[in-house]
Amino acid sequence: MTSTADRNEVLTDVRKYYGSRTVDIEWLPGDASNRSYARLKFQNPDESRILMVMNAPEAFKSEEVTGSDEAKIKELPFVTVDRSFEKSGIRVPRIDYVSSDSRFLILEDLGDLLLYDYQAGQGIQQAMRWYEKALEELVRLQKVPPFSPARDRRFTPELLEWEFEHFVEYALLKRDKQMTPAVLAEIRNFGKKIVSAMASSAYVLCHRDFHSKNLILLEKENKIGVIDFQDALMGPPSYDLASFLRDSYVRLTDDQEKHLLNYYVGLTGKPFDANLYALTSIQRNLKAAGRFYYISMVKGRDTHLPYVAPTMKRVFKTLRDVGEVRVLSVLEGLMREEVGN
Repeated sequence: MTSTADRNEVLTDVRKYYGSRTVDIEWLPGDASNRSYARLKFQNPDESRILMVMNAPEAFKSEEVTGSDEAKIKELPFVTVDRSFEKSGIRVPRIDYVSSDSRFLILEDLGDLLLYDYQAGQGIQQAMRWYEKALEELVRLQKVPPFSPARDRRFTPELLEWEFEHFVEYALLKRDKQMTPAVLAEIRNFGKKIVSAMASSAYVLCHRDFHSKNLILLEKENKIGVIDFQDALMGPPSYDLASFLRDSYVRLTDDQEKHLLNYYVGLTGKPFDANLYALTSIQRNLKAAGRFYYISMVKGRDTHLPYVAPTMKRVFKTLRDVGEVRVLSVLEGLMREEVGN
């Protein structure tokens, strides 16, 4: 979170950049990101830009340089990833300016019509064509040749296990859920089983947070814009796919998910591992639930707690589908109060 003094300092530099032009600032509400955003408005009502302020990094692995030498990185990962994606045809915001100290960036304004908001207002069936376009963008992203720094970062087994442990730490241990050592070991061993399956997959480029709140509808272009991609790294193709189709913020029906999975498989032309997809979705959903409690406990924001129950219900259904009845019973017992009936 940026202090008022820090914001004023940044805005002074922004106004220097634009010189004599009149710039109005509208700070935008934050989500789970550690960055701050504002919309820059000019006298021409059709012209605007997005100001992104790079706040001090939090001690959280999604905002770290994973598996690479941070000293070798000459520019912000956001900048490198943005420019590499743009060259590969991924629709990302164009970068107009990066401050000399890398404290802030000025970006193209892609608008604020998120896929999440569109489906919430129009319904998922009406949004289905945009879901298909998002999958087209995902397949395009997965075909991007690896580039630095993303090429040097990987979903190592240790990192995948850390993500699973994020759930154990913040959803269970820090909330004083009563577990015997044997039960805790059973949960962690199940996590290791998932990680082993994910890490054995052939790796592609991953966005790492590909979901409905990071996808913008560009109606005039008939395209999907992709944001919040600075943590891109190499990982299993099932990771972003599960993040998107088993999104913690949106629940697709089984028929809708099946249609979109078939659409994705048709785009890739490759065999589809349904069991790996299911296991990946469990890992991804549990990590998200842990993250929602982290945001509440560490950042003091309860904004994401309403998503815990639907996320855990999705986990329970998937555990049932893959026959993990013992783990299902354990997690249902531990999270009964949060999930309800």
